[in-house]
Amino acid sequence: MYLTKSLIEGLRILGFDKETIKNISREKNLEEIFLSTLFLNYIIVLVVYILGLFAGGYSLQNREINMPVFFGLLIIYPFAYNLVVYGVYGFFGLMAELLDNKKNVKPLISVGFHTALVYTILVYVIALLSTINLVYGAFLLSAFALYFVYTMFLAISIVYNFSLNHTLIVLLFPLFVFALLLIVSTLIYPETLRNILSIFFV
Repeated sequence: MYLTKSLIEGLRILGFDKETIKNISREKNLEEIFLSTLFLNYIIVLVVYILGLFAGGYSLQNREINMPVFFGLLIIYPFAYNLVVYGVYGFFGLMAELLDNKKNVKPLISVGFHTALVYTILVYVIALLSTINLVYGAFLLSAFALYFVYTMFLAISIVYNFSLNHTLIVLLFPLFVFALLLIVSTLIYPETLRNILSIFFV
């Protein structure tokens, strides 16, 4: 019941409902929504695992995916996903707190976990479509990234009641840090991504 309610609230947040964002940001208990996101991910992982067994494996661009590695990642994915959600929204919340010490990280994390429930389903849909057409999957992933940034912008603005300038500072600084880390890691370890991807294929 709580899972259904949280999914509906997540959809409202992603539909830019300001009142829902304000109400969710006032939630005191994060444990339930954390466990709901974890539970939903494990349910989807179980479905993906069973379908993979029946289908005899998955392939991407006519290349067979290494199923032991894939299933191993599926097992750790739900908890890792929750940690990433906590880290990302926590980082943006920390920027807001640094900008105004009267603000707190927790309200944005609460909003983040409600949206993460819906994002969970979207990520799996994009991953599924990517196995059919990688270019289309990449396009959807790019659209999802832009939508995420815009939703984050609205969430920061509404939760913390920031001006446009303050909201942009809170939004853009973490994005700049993420991009910088990605560029530096690519320059230092140019073959790392290729080596990681090679593990996924037979």
